[in-house]
Formats: sequence, C-alpha cells, structure tokens
Amino acid sequence: MKLVSTLLATSIAVLGSSQVMAYEAGDIMVKAGVIHVAPKDDSGFGDVKVKSDTQIGLTGTYMVTPQIGIELLAATPFKHSIEVDGDRIATTKQLPPTLSAQFYPMDSASAWQPYVGAGLNMTLFFDEAGAVKGDAAGPLSDSFGLSVSAGLNYDIDDKLMANVGVWYMDIDTELKAANETVEIDPIVVMAGIGYKF
Repeated sequence: MKLVSTLLATSIAVLGSSQVMAYEAGDIMVKAGVIHVAPKDDSGFGDVKVKSDTQIGLTGTYMVTPQIGIELLAATPFKHSIEVDGDRIATTKQLPPTLSAQFYPMDSASAWQPYVGAGLNMTLFFDEAGAVKGDAAGPLSDSFGLSVSAGLNYDIDDKLMANVGVWYMDIDTELKAANETVEIDPIVVMAGIGYKF
C-alpha cells in the first residue's frame, strides 16, 4: 500500500510539473515505434487464417487546428503466413498505408491527449509465395477500405511525447482464381515515442 501511495504521489508531481504547450495549427508530430497487426480469426473462406506479424511503425500528423489533425500511418512490410486447416499454404507481404482525420477533445493544457480518428486504408500485397502466387488460388488483390482509430499521447515536454494507438482496418482481399474473398480486418496496435516540430 505504501508503494502504491508513493507511485501516485510521484505521478501527480510529474503531471503538475510538466511544461506542456498547446497543439497549434501547423504543428507536425512524427511518431515511431513497434506496430503489431493481428488479423481476425474468421476469414470467411473455409478455415483460412492469416497469422499476425510485428514490425516498425511510423506516423506523421499535421495539425490543421489545435484539435483536428491529419495522420498518415506507414510501416516496414508485414509478412503473413496463410494457413488452411492448420497447414501453411502460402506467405505474403503487405503494406497498409492509412490516412485518418483525428479529433483531440482535451484542453490543450493537458499533458494527456487522447484522440479518435477515422479514415481510409489501402493495403498492397506483394512478394507472394505458395498458393497465392498463382499455383492454386491465385494472387491476392490489393484492398481499399475504411479504418477507425483511437490513441493517447502523453506530452513529456513541449516537444517529446509517448504514444499508443489502435486501428481497426477493413481489409478484404480476393483469391482471384478461386473467386473467394478473405476478410483480414485486423486490429493494429502501435506503441512508441514522438516528436513535435
């Protein structure tokens, strides 16, 4: 109990002493960290499962107003194994650039800055091997769909911040030769640090 009290007191002291400046129109935030893509289990095509992968993520946000931002999400290529009934039949790589509009509801004096967003995702599949390369089902088609997101910045000072973000993306790809749609629809989670220019 004493440890909990000490941690709470320390947190309050840190928050009270934070030198935080408002987000202003024209500010640019660049964040980098670890990003994890977890496709949903039910693909909609037999017992197809697309396995998760973790890479390096990067976001850039331009503040249009102190509470409205435009964010672009990018990452190093994700590599996924594709399994049917527990057997790996293929691998593919993909890039999911996502453009979102964000809303920051908190007062700009707060060190804690939660946000919500919505936007568009385009997923590009490439470097395919196995069944999806054309040996059986055919190559995977690229996907274009909606995304929603939420996140939290903690402004350490007027430039540096810690960040966590979560996206849900509507990613549907077609196995062309089989004329079947695989619904990947992943949850994407990123944790990292950022810098405001």
